Amino acid sequence: MAQPASGTATTTSDEPQLIPAGGRIVAIDIVRGFAILWVILYHLWTDIKVLNIRTIPDTFRFVPHQVTHDPAGAPTAFTDAFLRVGALGVPLFMILSGLSLTLVAMRREPRHGETPRFLYRRLRRVMIPYWFGFVYTLAFAGALAFVQWQRHGGHSYAWFVRYGDFRIDGGQLFAGGLLVPRFWSHAWHFAPEGSLWFVLLIVQYYLLFPVLLPLLRRIGPWWFLAAALAVTLLSLNAMVAVDGNLIHRDSWVQTLAPFRIFEFALGMAGGYLMVRRPALLLEYTRAPLDILSIVVIGLLFFIGGNMIGIDSGDMVTFQSPMIALGMSLIFLPLVCKLPGRLEVSAPGRVVAWVGVISYTVLIVNEPLRSVTHTLTVEGASDAWRALWVGVIYMPLTLIAARPLAVFLGLVEREPRRTPASDAAAAAEGASLQA
Repeated sequence: MAQPASGTATTTSDEPQLIPAGGRIVAIDIVRGFAILWVILYHLWTDIKVLNIRTIPDTFRFVPHQVTHDPAGAPTAFTDAFLRVGALGVPLFMILSGLSLTLVAMRREPRHGETPRFLYRRLRRVMIPYWFGFVYTLAFAGALAFVQWQRHGGHSYAWFVRYGDFRIDGGQLFAGGLLVPRFWSHAWHFAPEGSLWFVLLIVQYYLLFPVLLPLLRRIGPWWFLAAALAVTLLSLNAMVAVDGNLIHRDSWVQTLAPFRIFEFALGMAGGYLMVRRPALLLEYTRAPLDILSIVVIGLLFFIGGNMIGIDSGDMVTFQSPMIALGMSLIFLPLVCKLPGRLEVSAPGRVVAWVGVISYTVLIVNEPLRSVTHTLTVEGASDAWRALWVGVIYMPLTLIAARPLAVFLGLVEREPRRTPASDAAAAAEGASLQA
């Protein structure tokens, strides 16, 4: 039997395992791809319906109303409810980040001096693409402002830059370029590339991970989750006590780790269980009735959290933890499943491919949103909007994301196929079947 690599945590051969020998769980890529596509579709939906969007609780309440009074309109109501909460792909992405980091870290022994190298690698991989996206967005904003200036006139080009769809000014450049100031005010939260606000949050999680992982190892997943939930609820309650709600400082609540550390902790606890206690997860994620029960409980938490209004006082502090827990339970059976048809099917492979390049998908997509928004506000016909979305917007987002990910060093360049490499692959496949 092959020996584990040096520095890798060992397990006995008779223990059930959730992690393939290669180490990569394709189901995680699929869920990550789903999360990013959910966000992209949410952006598209809001840019098209910008003048007619209900609150989240009202959107959810409209579903049973349509089912009862207008069954023909029920599919549209379900679709609207699904897309209305597409921004929740971000906390799902954060859960997966905690899961992936912990899976890697728990499978090898801690090494002296590893933290600086970990932080350098992670921060480099997240900040270089961020600054690329910042410059790319500014360039796109300048080009769009020029087009609007030529089409409409009446003001200078500088006016269209400052008050156009992106609204570029000194504060936006300051907050977007330095990243950290984005939390300070709502005006800077989306400065100027709106989708990349989450980078400030993920940077905090990376900085906290070297502290959180030893704590998780020491106290175990259940006490770890309890502590993270306590920090989240105390932080949210403190904000409600000061401001009366979570609206006035929404940029703080959305981007500062204490207000949402529970979502990252859920992923870390899941990674711990997958490495240290796989039998426990396998026991409850194999029988169809168990899977159904977990998903239903997750849906109840998810829907219940979304039904809490932003003006519900102290109750709003339970909203984000309930939603994060609900999504974790919904996707738990998928992440813990044995590889099968889903991973090799065409839809599964496409969504997993998107998950691998998810960061650059957001970078490419964000500036393109302004065109969709402009077409909607200016009353463009459905034909023009369909042409833009179907022929340019979505295809360009996905086609350009892969080479950009290679350029930024987020994924490796695919080796060029040669007759020799094809023959070697065929020989390897034949040996595996022998």
